[in-house]
This record gives sequence, C-alpha cells and structure tokens, in this order.
Amino acid sequence: MNEDEKYLFDLMGYLVIPNALATEEVEACNQAIDHNIELLRERESSLAGGSEALAGTAYRRDMGGMLSWERPWCEPFRQLLVHAKVSLYLKLILGDRYRLDHGPSLIAMDRGTEGGALHGGGIERPNFSEAYFFKDGRIYCGLTVVEFMLADEQAEDGGLALIPGSHKANLACPGTMKLYQQYQQYVVKIEAKAGDAVIFTETLTHGTLPWKGKHQRRALLYKFSPGFQAYSQGAHQVTYPDYIEDMSPEERAVMEAPHIR
Repeated sequence: MNEDEKYLFDLMGYLVIPNALATEEVEACNQAIDHNIELLRERESSLAGGSEALAGTAYRRDMGGMLSWERPWCEPFRQLLVHAKVSLYLKLILGDRYRLDHGPSLIAMDRGTEGGALHGGGIERPNFSEAYFFKDGRIYCGLTVVEFMLADEQAEDGGLALIPGSHKANLACPGTMKLYQQYQQYVVKIEAKAGDAVIFTETLTHGTLPWKGKHQRRALLYKFSPGFQAYSQGAHQVTYPDYIEDMSPEERAVMEAPHIR
C-alpha cells in the first residue's frame, strides 16, 4: 500500500485493487462454487427497504461455508485468507495480526435481482468494532471488507455502490439517499473486472444497486478485524471447528480468536 493508496483509502473509505486475483484463481473459485451450487440459496425477504428505485423481480442469493468444504474445493477460499496481494493492505489498515471476523460469503445476483438499501456511515457506528479514525500518522480501522469480484461488474450492470467519504460522516445519511431515491449523483457505482478486489471499511455507507447484467454477478466477501478485536464471533462458537486444524499455519493464524500478544 503506497502513500497515494493510503491517502485515497483515508479520503474515500475504499480502494479498488486491480488484478488482485489471477485468472486461474478466479476460475478455481467459480469452479468450486459450481461444484457446490446446491448450497446457493435465495433470500426469503427483501433488502430493498421498500424502495422502487432498488426493486427487482427476485431476491439475491447467498452461499457460505467455503472454508469447511472438502478438498480441493475449499483450497482457493482458504488461500484468500492470506493472499499476498491483499494481505499487505490489511496489515497496514488492521495491523500485522489481522483476523477473519466472519465469512467468506458469496453474493450472487441474476438479471432482475433487486438491490439492497445502503447502510452504515460514520455517525451510525455503535462501538469501536466498526470504528474508523486516523491518529499520529496511521489508520485505525475496525471491521473491514474485502470483496473479490468473480465476475465483471460495470456501471450499467448495477451491483456494489458506495458513498465516498461517508466513513467520516458526522450526521446521519438521509433516508431517501439510503433508498437511492434522492442524491444518486453522490452514490458511486463501483466498476471492476473479475479478479479485482474492493477493500472498504464497514463504516462506509454501502449497498447494492439492482442487477441488470446479462451474466450472474458473483462477489465474494471476507470481513476482517484487528487481531485484538471482534465484531462477530465468527468461527469461534461453542466448539472449535475441526476444519481449522486442516489449514496451514499461516491460514490458522488468521482464524484465531481476538487476543492481545
């Protein structure tokens, strides 16, 4: 993460990392998803908040659990925990011992799928698990999203939308803006190609626009926190998941519970 990128992330609340994944890595993820396609489920309720501007003919579809799939299908998703092109960004934003807070999860949208109301913003964060601030020359960030694009996503298609700079907002976002009914000119539709990654602080106001692309949208989300902090209990529930023991030492380190060391 160079000085320009650090400035842009602090200013905007997000960065697009071109070609974060090689073509072969994108293909491996998509092949694993296709092999387990029966796990892809359509949501039972709308995320559009009643907005006509975000309405569609279907709800989005979700998939999770990739880290626990049998080999070789789990492997491309485990490798993304410590991916060389992304880890450098996470270490600067979150610290060297960043951890997976929750995920990964896949968002799939076919043509006609509704959008999701924008949510979040600097004023609306209840605690430091999602905080963002800058002090003494360094970024301090809570829950942080890495969205790996597994399909092209252009402006006319819909998909991921953000309000730049909203992670520093001191006032609540207007309700009509969250519903994409007003002030659309201030909402940025992210353009990215398969293999690009978008990294943004969860504090940034973000959502999705209805999908109009002819191909299926596939966006793979990982959510990370600093090593000492948590937003979600993640993999650490009543029992320690057995599949973590099957990971490499580097991958297991990212799966640790919050701690100070």
